[in-house]
Amino acid sequence: MKKLFFFALIVGGTWWYASHKFNFDDTLSYAKKNKEKPWASSVAYSVGMVYYQRDDYAKAQEVFTTLLTEYPTGQYTARALLRLSEAADGSRDYRTEKETLDRFLAEFPDHPGRMLAIKRQELLYNK
Repeated sequence: MKKLFFFALIVGGTWWYASHKFNFDDTLSYAKKNKEKPWASSVAYSVGMVYYQRDDYAKAQEVFTTLLTEYPTGQYTARALLRLSEAADGSRDYRTEKETLDRFLAEFPDHPGRMLAIKRQELLYNK
């Protein structure tokens, strides 16, 4: 039981330190330099998520936009579009949010997040 506690403490401490002290711009530029590698889009999406979770919506919006530009048909396209619309909402960039939701609904009509996108669109029209 003690080993599990110490393991959880170490993992939690490492996560806290990395999320508060680590410069993710370096990670993103490394992924850009290696964009032909299969892991690069995953790294870019993860960096965008870190900025989004930190409530740095402008930076998250920039990262997700770059991800969608460099990997327009990648495995993270649908999720990045949804997160970009949420980051744009947090930045109060309603034009980008509308365009992103429209693109998501047009490109991914059978995606499980479709109802979420439709509801976000309805909320957007009321702003």
